Amino acid sequence: MKCTHLAFGLAALLVEACTSGGTSGGGNGGASGGVSGSGGQTGSGGKVAGGSAASGGSATYGGSVASGGSATNGGSATNGGSMASGGKAASGGTTNASGGTTVTAGGTTATSGGVTSAGASTGAGGATASGGSTGTVTVCPGVPITPDATGHVALIPSIGINGNWFYYSDCVDLKNVGCSAQTQPPSTTGFPNTGGKMCTTGTTGTSAKGWGAGIALELNDTGGQQPYNATSNGVKGFCFVLSGTKLPPSTGVRVAFTTKGNNDNPYFEAVTTMGQHTVLFSDPTFGQATWETKETWDPTTLILLQFQIPAAAPTPVAWDFCVEELTAITQ
Repeated sequence: MKCTHLAFGLAALLVEACTSGGTSGGGNGGASGGVSGSGGQTGSGGKVAGGSAASGGSATYGGSVASGGSATNGGSATNGGSMASGGKAASGGTTNASGGTTVTAGGTTATSGGVTSAGASTGAGGATASGGSTGTVTVCPGVPITPDATGHVALIPSIGINGNWFYYSDCVDLKNVGCSAQTQPPSTTGFPNTGGKMCTTGTTGTSAKGWGAGIALELNDTGGQQPYNATSNGVKGFCFVLSGTKLPPSTGVRVAFTTKGNNDNPYFEAVTTMGQHTVLFSDPTFGQATWETKETWDPTTLILLQFQIPAAAPTPVAWDFCVEELTAITQ
């Protein structure tokens, strides 16, 4: 375990972080040796030649019209089927081709083994596209930033990020009176990775001196929180997915970046909906709020990536969300 110190709001805050055919052959008639013919009524083995009209069948060889079937060899129309060999319309199928209703063997309308195409209702392996019901799931682009079970991110050489996830609130400043109470994570000894998700729940406090709560990731924990140079590492922003049931309705979640010389007045971008989001340092909505002391943006001295829940005193505001699929967007 190690302790990391985060100054946020009005005073310093101590946080601890540990870091998926058909009717075949042999049709309606017979072969030589049918109704007439040699040993029959008309011709050799049938009415004409072994059948009603031809050898062994009503008209031709072994069938009502052709040999072995109503029209051709072994079927009502062709070999072994109603119209084509081995099926009602084609070999082993209903209308066109062997083994399928319309086109190809083993399928109903288009391709073998499926209703419309191979092995699926509409496309191979799925209702609409291969392996799924609607199509390919969109994922965040960039370099994945994946924590271990305790919320620790080991060094990622290509972008130089390493650190720990942790959570914080104004309860330290307010001495647990009227403060923002987090109910998840449940302890101060680590930040559990829940199936790839870093989740938090809680309710903001009622104190007029409260500033809120949040969860954060250290970007360069090499012997404590050190400045991280996003510029030299080619990082121009981050992508992530917010999931869960509740975001603060009036403010949303502030995706904020503290720097070595700017802890209380960070640059941020507000996110008000669940789903996938990309925050770039060049976004027109990325900046400081009107109430903040103006500071110069410096991406070469980043300390933390924060997901802030602002206080809304005196009305308590509940939150319940997770951060997942976090990636660094590179140049």
